[in-house]
Amino acid sequence: MANRDQETPLAPEAHRIAMNVSDNTNNNDNNNNRFSPPIKDEKRNRSRCLKCCGCTTIVLTVLGVTILILALTVFKAKDPKVNLNYVRIKGLETVTAINLVPNTNLTIEVELSIKNPNAVAFKFKNVTTGIYYDNVLIGEAYNPKGTAKANKTFRVKVTVDVLLQSFLRIPRFLGDLAAREVPVTTRSNIRGKVEIIEIIKKTVGVKLNCALTVTLADQNYKDLDCKRSVSI
Repeated sequence: MANRDQETPLAPEAHRIAMNVSDNTNNNDNNNNRFSPPIKDEKRNRSRCLKCCGCTTIVLTVLGVTILILALTVFKAKDPKVNLNYVRIKGLETVTAINLVPNTNLTIEVELSIKNPNAVAFKFKNVTTGIYYDNVLIGEAYNPKGTAKANKTFRVKVTVDVLLQSFLRIPRFLGDLAAREVPVTTRSNIRGKVEIIEIIKKTVGVKLNCALTVTLADQNYKDLDCKRSVSI
């Protein structure tokens, strides 16, 4: 009876502690697995970001190279070509040595052509043209600003009203009037700019100096000699 009433001994303390430690470890692992971020998703997102950045870099590089090539070839800024078309002295064809009236009104007409070889427009400011006779300024005209379209030719016509006395003060005028040929010189100054995609801007100044002889009978010209100079 004494043996039956005797209680069953408890498990050793060390064994119970080990079991508790094992349970705690499992719980900690479960908690860590629950709150730790998924590693595969991070790698996938990082890979996508790298691919996106790489594609963007390639596109920007190709775009930059394309713009540079176009700027150096098709859209390369070129100097405009300025030419003198004609000079006329209206009113002087009826003047002779026997009807010299100093107050006679004369009109000098000068036409220039501006050829724009660029693939974009050439915008120019006021065009200044001076008319000289025997190196003496007879008159000066100003043409308002304008635009020469891409690969087009723009005509500029200026007129100057002068009096006959402006020619009479030149000693050689009577001899030229008798020959019905008057040598004159024109000096034109044009300044403008070419803009390509608002990135490449080129400011150009063109000076055109022309010497020619105006035939009074038909208001034509001969012996045209022009010199151009371009400044940037």
